[in-house]
Amino acid sequence: MKWFVWLLLLLNLVLFGYFKLNESHPVGIVAGHEAIQADKIKILTPEELATVPKKAEATPVAAPSPAPTPQPVPLQTACYEWGSFLAGSIPRAKNILEKLSVQSELKQTASQEASRYWIYIPPLASAEKAQAKNNEVRALGVEESFVVQEPKWRNAISLGVFKDEALATKLLDDLHARGVRSAIKGVRGHENGQSSFLIRNVADNVADEIIRLQPDFPGSELKKVACP
Repeated sequence: MKWFVWLLLLLNLVLFGYFKLNESHPVGIVAGHEAIQADKIKILTPEELATVPKKAEATPVAAPSPAPTPQPVPLQTACYEWGSFLAGSIPRAKNILEKLSVQSELKQTASQEASRYWIYIPPLASAEKAQAKNNEVRALGVEESFVVQEPKWRNAISLGVFKDEALATKLLDDLHARGVRSAIKGVRGHENGQSSFLIRNVADNVADEIIRLQPDFPGSELKKVACP
């Protein structure tokens, strides 16, 4: 039995030595498990909590909006009256308007209203002389002049057409003052009256094209009017 007692004693000594050995080598503190320092803990009031900066939230990036589709610019149009024409010129004028694809309406003018006062230079001997004279007139500051191509008045130079004789006379005096001495005033009329075309929805470029054709219709004019 003595040997058993000594065995228990020896076992107790071994256990005692083991625990003493662990006390002399303390286990290190794991990061994040440090002891809390109570003296540094402060409870914030609601007012203090409201002043604490909040973490900025990431602003979502908006998807780029698609580029707007360009809208076509509406074409500006207007109504014009083109005339006056003698009876023999009406088919040619109508054919031109049909080729330009514009809406036109023929308007008859009574004989007492048909007269127009035309300022012009009488026909010259050739197209070359007429063109040279027209260039000379333009050089004197006259902007609205053209060589007439109509057979009856071929190579004349048209300078203006008016319903009001006073306006025609004023232009004639101005031309003479500029040095266009060969310009004269005449009355263009017809006992059976004259005709003009009311043209609707005319774009500016079409109106310019009609103006360029005026040499074929001496005494005619294209003027803008209110659309009916």
